[in-house]
Amino acid sequence: MRRCPYLEELTKERHGPVRVYHFDCHVDHRSKRKVAFHDSPPICVREYTECPLYQEEKRREDGLISRYTD
Repeated sequence: MRRCPYLEELTKERHGPVRVYHFDCHVDHRSKRKVAFHDSPPICVREYTECPLYQEEKRREDGLISRYTD
């Protein structure tokens, strides 16, 4: 399983049947928390290419790269 390149930190805690994920995103510089009943990690670990923050930052970086390569 691949992680988002902008994911800074991810921790998982178990509280009985509940999983609590704490993760930090480099794009918006915020800490987030996700609570799940099953082992369902946040989108930045599961399918990060569908995350709006990832898509926004990727487009921005691609724009910078294409500007310098043209």
